[in-house]
Amino acid sequence: MNSTEAMTTGREDGIKPIGKRSVKHVGAWMLQTLCAGLLMLCSIHAQADYVHLPYVKGWTDNFDNLAFSASFSPSRDISIGTVLQSVNANGKISYNVTCPVTRTVTVTGTPVSGMTDTYQTNVPGIGVHFYVTAGWSGGNYTSVPSTQDLPASSAGPVNFYTRADLVVTGPVGNGTLTTLPSMTLNYTGTCITDPAYNSPHSQSLNTGTTIAGRTCSVTTPSVNVALPTVFPSNFSTGSAGATPFSLGVSCTQGVTVKVTLTDASNVGNTSTTLGLAPDSSAAGVGLQILSGSTPIAYGPDSAVAGNVNQWSAGTTTGGPMNIPLTVRYIRTTGAITPGTVKGAATFTMSYQ
Repeated sequence: MNSTEAMTTGREDGIKPIGKRSVKHVGAWMLQTLCAGLLMLCSIHAQADYVHLPYVKGWTDNFDNLAFSASFSPSRDISIGTVLQSVNANGKISYNVTCPVTRTVTVTGTPVSGMTDTYQTNVPGIGVHFYVTAGWSGGNYTSVPSTQDLPASSAGPVNFYTRADLVVTGPVGNGTLTTLPSMTLNYTGTCITDPAYNSPHSQSLNTGTTIAGRTCSVTTPSVNVALPTVFPSNFSTGSAGATPFSLGVSCTQGVTVKVTLTDASNVGNTSTTLGLAPDSSAAGVGLQILSGSTPIAYGPDSAVAGNVNQWSAGTTTGGPMNIPLTVRYIRTTGAITPGTVKGAATFTMSYQ
């Protein structure tokens, strides 16, 4: 009996012999099973929680820089808080999270004292205020720095905006923007376990914007006006001795010059009558300063835009500008007592 006959006739349990071809089939089946297992593992990994931001550039990258215009020429005393320009970009976002997520947005820079969420630049009077989309997506903004808790959700890619405002923070100087704040976003949550998905993303600004403030200089820092001698009988119309004088400034083109007159003897005076200085000996009269035919009311000594009783002297065409005024005696209460009349007022220019 040869070896082949022994394998064939020596078995009575109905199990057929396994030849070399059968062994190869078993090996192929095992490889197929292993591959299916590996494919299943890949599929599970693809469903992991994630936040892809910015989506349009590549979620592992920072945002493209935001860019302001090449130059601005704001007036020196333009109102604090004025937004010179607002720029934004849509980075888009895609997310799939099964847990609550916290978004933390920070700003690298020096805060402007007295202003909310506004940061200094290297040019005096110019700052930056950042914003991002409020919530997961959309066009509504929230100011930053901020921390916001977001619910589990899935969407994308959908709109996600970053924004920067160029803001007036005080008297505007001249210069080129070279030192600017930047903003960083970070998403964290217990279900985001892959560090690649919650790495911070920065938003920066382009340098190079030129700020050329429109400025002026006063050419008449002190003005003495000699009033004529008048008599009580001259006050039949309530005023007398009208005398012209002027204030002078020199400005770059396009500056709106505004003026506040302040009663030096009574800084709280907001009427149109300038009180007499303490060394006056007359009584029953005061002084009145007019622009054209309009009496000027007095206010605090301040260049802030919108100061009490601040008035407009006009817009400059570039170079010297004279502001014509008139001063006169005005009748007040009580009997007129002859004597000397002296008054003192200061003027404060605001360039807007």
